[in-house]
Amino acid sequence: MKSECIEFFNNEPSIIENYPIIESKDLKLDWVKKARENFQKEAQEGNTNTPHFTHISRCPGIFDLFKYGYVVTLHRDVIIKPDGENFGWQVPHRWGTQGMVGEMAISGQEGALLPRPPWAAEFIVKINTGWWVIAPKGLKFLMLPIAYPDTFDFTSTMGIMNPAISGALNFQMFWNTTESETLIRAGTPLGHLIPLTEKKYKWTQRVMNEKDKEWLRKFHSAYSSTFWHSALRSKMIAMYNKYWKRK
Repeated sequence: MKSECIEFFNNEPSIIENYPIIESKDLKLDWVKKARENFQKEAQEGNTNTPHFTHISRCPGIFDLFKYGYVVTLHRDVIIKPDGENFGWQVPHRWGTQGMVGEMAISGQEGALLPRPPWAAEFIVKINTGWWVIAPKGLKFLMLPIAYPDTFDFTSTMGIMNPAISGALNFQMFWNTTESETLIRAGTPLGHLIPLTEKKYKWTQRVMNEKDKEWLRKFHSAYSSTFWHSALRSKMIAMYNKYWKRK
């Protein structure tokens, strides 16, 4: 049944071919490759037969984390230019302006009231990836930064995502580097999305269709009716379940 499937859609025509959402088990990290190569070296030398031999590549607490959920990657190169309490940004062929509905956009968020690492900038970089998710009724997601990433230029913040309230996959990130200009390349993992359930769901990703576009029109129409979006949550959940036939 389609209502029992997790569906991701995006308005970027080439994104699925070039920078798709992947299952976290398929994430390729440089340090993981090196750790496994080191384990093989230890095994060839006979060290793994030593009593109480331990190795980072055999740590279940780390590697079991990569058995769950999905990883969303950046699909355009982005240059971030810190400027005091704010920042400038650039993507290929266009300068920073808010994109249309469903397109990638980058903006700043107020970070002064949110606890953050002492080395992080005062601003928070928010990337609207253009991805949306439709999930089975009641299913929520845990949004996490990439655990043990290859780069620490940024760290995505954590939270709970309820697609029935808003299915937009947006990542808010602490900015850690002090360089005057930093390039984040397309394909860089942004964050980890884990369904809050032990049930195994089928999942798919696709280019936005007319039904998706109509949903986004309804979504933005509803939220434009009030200054206080939190007051609409119960109505949004009901509208979501009715539109997507989530029973």
